[in-house]
This record gives sequence, structure tokens and C-alpha cells, in this order.
Amino acid sequence: MPRSLSEKCRLCAKLVPEQARQLHGPEGDGCWNDKRCHDRRSYYRHRGVKIHNQRQRRQSKQPIDLDPLTTLAIPVPALPAAVIHWYRQTKDSPLHAIGAELWIGNDRVAKIEPVHCLGLTETQVKTLLVRILEGFSQHSGLQVTRFRSAVELHPLNCPIVPCPLHPHT
Repeated sequence: MPRSLSEKCRLCAKLVPEQARQLHGPEGDGCWNDKRCHDRRSYYRHRGVKIHNQRQRRQSKQPIDLDPLTTLAIPVPALPAAVIHWYRQTKDSPLHAIGAELWIGNDRVAKIEPVHCLGLTETQVKTLLVRILEGFSQHSGLQVTRFRSAVELHPLNCPIVPCPLHPHT
């Protein structure tokens, strides 16, 4: 049975490397290890996308060639995959901002720049998510009904200017 995921490492992966070293390095709680933390942070950041890609590969596996002289090329339809970007510290923390991307196959075909969610109610956020999916459906001409992957980013990585977390930029 696989090891359970570390909540501490998942939250650390959202931070910028300098912040993570400061928080978990010798000045912080002392759990930072230069030999393994870089790889572990990368794993936690890209885990959702990797799992989505593995599922896609499993679903689109081609049959085994019985005759080594014959190679069959079976076109695999490029399906749309919407990816949501959550800007928040933890899953229980208030939502700072939302962004999204639409991928068809290996190509990013549309992107919704992050939008601040300060003061929005849960119903308004859900309505915003539905509108994003509708916009992706209209843009691609294909039905996009749900987000296939989610990426969690720390609010300090918010690219919106001006931002309450970065008032001087």
C-alpha cells in the first residue's frame, strides 16, 4: 500500500523556494533537506497533472501488434481538459484567486487569467466556475463539463496587479 501524502509537504510545495527554505530551514522548523525537498516539492506541485496524463494514456493504449510487419495507426481523439488554478494557502483557507486553462491534447488553447475572489460568496464562486467551463466550451466547440485537474498555488504567487498581498507593486 502506498505511503500517504504529507500535508506539510503539500503546503510547502505551494511556496516559493526561498520562502520554503526560510520557513522550514535552520531558522524555521528544521525539516528542510536540500537533497530531497526540491524533488518532493516538484512531485507535489505536478501530481494532479501527472495523474491526469496517466489516466489519459491508460484509456488510449493501442492494441498489441500481432504481426510485426503490420503497424496500425489508430487516431486518438484529442479531448479537451480544463485545469483550474486555486490560489489559497490550504483547502480550508479562504480563496484568494482563481485561474484556468483549457488543453486539447498537448496544446494549451485557452487561458483565463486569475481573478480575485475577495468578498465572493460560495455560490458566486460556483457560478464563476460554471461560466469558465461554458466559455471553454464555446471557444473550443467541444463540450467541457468539468475540470480534469486542479493546481493549488500559494496566494503569494498571485500574478494579479494590484493585489492586496502586494500593495506596492
